[in-house]
Amino acid sequence: MSMILTTLFPLALSGVPLVATPPAVPADIAPAAATADAAPARLYLAQAPVPPVAQAAAPSPAIDKAAIIDKAAAALTSVRTAEGKFEQIDNLGQLSSGVFYISRPGKVRFDYTSPEAMHIVSDGVSVSVEEPKRASYTAAPLASTPLHLFLRSNVDLQRDGSVTEVSASDGSYFVTLVDKTGEAQGSMTLQFRASDFQLMGWTTTTGTGEQTRVKLSDAKQNVSLKPSLFIVKDPADARDDRR
Repeated sequence: MSMILTTLFPLALSGVPLVATPPAVPADIAPAAATADAAPARLYLAQAPVPPVAQAAAPSPAIDKAAIIDKAAAALTSVRTAEGKFEQIDNLGQLSSGVFYISRPGKVRFDYTSPEAMHIVSDGVSVSVEEPKRASYTAAPLASTPLHLFLRSNVDLQRDGSVTEVSASDGSYFVTLVDKTGEAQGSMTLQFRASDFQLMGWTTTTGTGEQTRVKLSDAKQNVSLKPSLFIVKDPADARDDRR
């Protein structure tokens, strides 16, 4: 359970340096045979093209980090409810998808439809994970997951989560949070569209460095949602009449 929650809510490329290959000597200008006179060799080397000098990367434009944090918090607070689709890529590169529902404060539901059915539900206090195919059900406190960092009624990113980094790239702002209390391990980086601060998704990183990326799409904000979506009950309970 803790693994599912920390990898879903708390995805690195390695490269090989390129080695320049010297240009081939054209057959029609290469000396036919070596001689005692080294002048032809010196002449060829002198004519070899000189590699261009690498240009220093242009510095990133300065951003107002405090303003970004405040606008991100205000945007989150303004969304009382939301629904839409999501795609998730875990630390192993496996893709999952489904639909999500959010009802602030504290309530969220992720219904996975691919590659198999799974339900993750928070009622504001507890978060449950139900896997029907495996007849598996587990639950944990909401505060032990990074979800609580942005599901409060009034989001204050400075108070709810310690902001460790703010950056901008490709039309998005990225705000990285950690839980000040230490109850939720790892970090969570929220991605906001720069034009209107809509939440586009997040990346969670566990204490061991494993990452999971969640991308939101087709989101509808401040919609009417059924309260029954956010009920956490063990399906084995005979009294469970939710479904």
